[in-house]
Amino acid sequence: MNPTSIFDYELPKVESATSLSREDFDTKVRKKGRPVLLKGLVESWPIVDAASSSHAQLVDYLKRLDVGASVPTFVAPPRTKGRYFYSDDMRRFNFEMREAPFKAILDKLLEQKDQPEQMGIYAGASPTAQTLPEFAARNPMPLLGQDIVPKIWVGNASKVAPHFDISENIACVVSGVRRFVIFPPDQIENLYIGPIDYNMAGQPASMVDLSNIDLEKFPKFEQALQHAKIAELHPGDALYLPSLWWHFVQSEGPLNVLVNYWFDELRDGSPMNVLALALLVIRDLPENDKAAWRSVFDHYVFGGQSDAAVEHIPEAFRGVLGAKSADRDQQIKAFLQAQLPAILS
Repeated sequence: MNPTSIFDYELPKVESATSLSREDFDTKVRKKGRPVLLKGLVESWPIVDAASSSHAQLVDYLKRLDVGASVPTFVAPPRTKGRYFYSDDMRRFNFEMREAPFKAILDKLLEQKDQPEQMGIYAGASPTAQTLPEFAARNPMPLLGQDIVPKIWVGNASKVAPHFDISENIACVVSGVRRFVIFPPDQIENLYIGPIDYNMAGQPASMVDLSNIDLEKFPKFEQALQHAKIAELHPGDALYLPSLWWHFVQSEGPLNVLVNYWFDELRDGSPMNVLALALLVIRDLPENDKAAWRSVFDHYVFGGQSDAAVEHIPEAFRGVLGAKSADRDQQIKAFLQAQLPAILS
């Protein structure tokens, strides 16, 4: 069986929407919990207008906002063809991490944009508040509050393995074309996920190369393909991704710019920390014990949006089982602070 590209498959397209108000976004998009392509959401941004003129105009626009900050940057040799991943033996990555001035990254991208073989450059998730402090005011996000800090991603052609974001995400394309291949959270079993604590950018990623899919090596990935959808974004388009949806991202163009917004109004801390603790104290228990604990978690956590678990307890005595509030959260944190030292010793 010969390896094939994900783009050789006829995948259904992600649902799209246009001209959304913030209220529509909150009530008609977010509550459904599915990805949505937001066509033309930021096409009126001045930075998108600059990008539509030329790469040089885009760089000039960014340089006028730049305050001289350096940003973390992936740098890869041409042979990687933009795929930022592990080395073949997984002992290291196939790229180097450097701190580079934002202006220098832009200059290097322009310098090599017409070269047949280009060094891979990928500067990602740089908070504009530190790098381009006037960006948010000049290019407002219509669907979110001003307290959500945009992050900017700048680079050339790249391929990022399927991964998830812990928070909800709106990703806005400024320059170039980006293709997202998206899988629901329940496909984790079929995506052959790599290490949690040793990965490219903080989140675990699929080990399947979507440019060269090998179903003999990764046979369950064929099941994931049955649930995959695709979204192609052009300048001015945006994509809404709920938390934990897996996405492969392929960027095209010698100067690709994306701005994204991670947001979550309710989360207090990272669930990945809870997962790590569960790996420590639950995963290696006997099977009967794990089954019992699954019932406990289903009762108190995954079924906790209803009152069934606590309705028989007077409200004043529900303690950590009560409705979310500052007092309840402080009780939980105090309990954890008392218990964790013994667990981690």
